[in-house]
Amino acid sequence: MRIVIVVVGKRTEHWEGFFAALADRPELELVIHAADVSRRASERLEELARRNPRVRFRLAPHLLGEELTGHMASIMFRPGSWRPLMTAVPDILHVIGEAAYLATNQAIRFRDRVWPHVPVTLFAAQNVLTRFPWPFPRLERYAYERTALALPITPAAREVLRAKGYRGRAEIVPLGVDLGRFRPRSSPPPEPFTVAFVGRLEKHKGVADLVAASDLLGCRLLVVGDGSLRPWLEGEAAKRPAGRIEIVPWLDHDELPSRLHRAHALALPSVEIVQRNVVPWVGVPLREQFGRVLVEAMACGVPVVASSVGEIPEVIGSSGLTFPPGDLSALARALADIRDRPGLAGALARSGVERAAQFSWTRIATQVYEEWSKLAPARRSDDFRRAA
Repeated sequence: MRIVIVVVGKRTEHWEGFFAALADRPELELVIHAADVSRRASERLEELARRNPRVRFRLAPHLLGEELTGHMASIMFRPGSWRPLMTAVPDILHVIGEAAYLATNQAIRFRDRVWPHVPVTLFAAQNVLTRFPWPFPRLERYAYERTALALPITPAAREVLRAKGYRGRAEIVPLGVDLGRFRPRSSPPPEPFTVAFVGRLEKHKGVADLVAASDLLGCRLLVVGDGSLRPWLEGEAAKRPAGRIEIVPWLDHDELPSRLHRAHALALPSVEIVQRNVVPWVGVPLREQFGRVLVEAMACGVPVVASSVGEIPEVIGSSGLTFPPGDLSALARALADIRDRPGLAGALARSGVERAAQFSWTRIATQVYEEWSKLAPARRSDDFRRAA
């Protein structure tokens, strides 16, 4: 079965484990057609293609990008960048991008012209019902009408699809974790009590609340990530004793587990904000769509503490502690519970490891393959009837 996957944006590196799990399946041939991805993601995918003859990776040129607008929705493939895909008809076209993305529209229009009977499957993560201005609703309708199967990552994302008018099949397929990389630690973390944060250093991640909570507890912070708040965070670190706040740039997924193993807890104190970086006159509520680092930390046996915003409760279930978003005192209390109650910390660590197993990329790749298998025979039957 040949699958063409179209993916854009810097967050493509989050899908490396999914691509690798698909590549492990001998029944599949993969063509990964990408644009505007990070250098790290490009290098990793090129390496995957070198190791596996059934995988091809192509970094296509693009026109608009995230640097210009701050959002993946704006990324556009350069005209002519689709020509290398015309030589072999796939069984499935899978698009990792929301229905309103410009790149999604380009991919589906190319399919309509060149492979009109190839089923389209579409990733969906948007968990807030937002009515965009013209032409975005038209792009969404165009994609919905041509999508054979939507793959929302949470129940909320499925509800948004339905509310926006998608009437086709939809199966929930969450984001995943590479359990080969993210494994439980073999020994307790070193003292002092350390809280880790991994993610973008932006307002909606609640970084300022976490710094304030760490002051209340007198604990150490390990911050992995980058973003517009980095200069502010560096200034806060300089005001405190050396080592109280350690700031580490983005890490490769091979390096991140060892950092997580040094933490007694991971915190994700996200809050909801209104984002205006797609079109300035339209405010888009931004709330946590998944919280991938929560699953990665749980897989490492690190207890997690997170706000109850967005899809976080759905992801961690009873395997972590939640608190109302923006409630600084509740955040500090939850972290203190993990610090002061070893039995609770141990129970959360064990439960987290068990829950993370549900998000294995291997398991998710199998689920997606089974869904693709239901669609691919139908296309081949159509081709046979047309040929006859």
